[in-house]
Amino acid sequence: MNNGIVLNHHSLPFTCKEEADDGLLFFFNALKICRNAGLKILLVDEDQDRSLMGLELSSGYFVRDWYSSAQKVAELADWLRFLKSLETRQPLFESIDIENIRNTIEVGLPGENSGRLVLLAAFHLKTFLASFTAFPSWANSHIDVWVLELDAIPEHREEIILNLSDSASLLTHGEELKQRRNALLDSAKEIWVQRHNLFPHLTLLANQIGAALQLWSARQDILSKSRDALDILELFCAKWKANEYCDYRHEYLRDLGLAAEVSGESTSVNNDPKKKKERLFWLDDGRQVYCENHVKLPHGYRMHFYPDTAEKRIFVVYLGPHLTL
Repeated sequence: MNNGIVLNHHSLPFTCKEEADDGLLFFFNALKICRNAGLKILLVDEDQDRSLMGLELSSGYFVRDWYSSAQKVAELADWLRFLKSLETRQPLFESIDIENIRNTIEVGLPGENSGRLVLLAAFHLKTFLASFTAFPSWANSHIDVWVLELDAIPEHREEIILNLSDSASLLTHGEELKQRRNALLDSAKEIWVQRHNLFPHLTLLANQIGAALQLWSARQDILSKSRDALDILELFCAKWKANEYCDYRHEYLRDLGLAAEVSGESTSVNNDPKKKKERLFWLDDGRQVYCENHVKLPHGYRMHFYPDTAEKRIFVVYLGPHLTL
């Protein structure tokens, strides 16, 4: 299993600008979900521009042209911000080399005599294709292929490659994407390394959360519940940013599926200067804030966080044993 998906450049171009505009939004949606699952975009075409802006959607029409025209359409503001956020994380695409296996195995489409590198990469890495919807054959959630292995008996067999292209395929593969994400985040250190991709609406403090995750020695069930809590906090913040919520409330997290108990501190803690000081944390912007809100994790562990109503962002400030009561 690989933590990347293979960009299928064979699924382009669209026949016209209008179809390209619609197809790009489908691709953005798939890309957003994949990045939230921690999956990178892999390239097998060395001639492909490593910036999404340079991707040619239809003849002479590039993503950068869509970006320019979309700035005049209010309904596309969220997708503009999404694209801009992608472009600030370079490189967006990651090249892979499969030359060492292409001489021993081929993977192709039924009715075609030669294989395609994108199919070989997806098959070899046991991962998804990421396709556009320009051609009906690439708009399916599963792609039938033939596999030819020179050293195998029989040499030729039929296989299926998983494909992400539209809302239906994302729904079909939703559970598989979730499993891959959880497998990727099975280690505490990987949660920290992948934090910007997986939790773009959260800020995890480096001096506490970073240290806690990179030097994790607590039980695995605590880590699993911590990861689940981060998922819910991220989901809440995304909805908060989209104005689905006007403020922060504990019950919103519960409504979104948080299984663990979440609360503020007791009156006795709030009125005790020594205990309250233990719950003061410095944010990245230099503010010191009181972080009474916390998720109760197994075996007495706590995750403290601070909802910033101005930025509609949550700062996760502490993960560890229960602070002094």
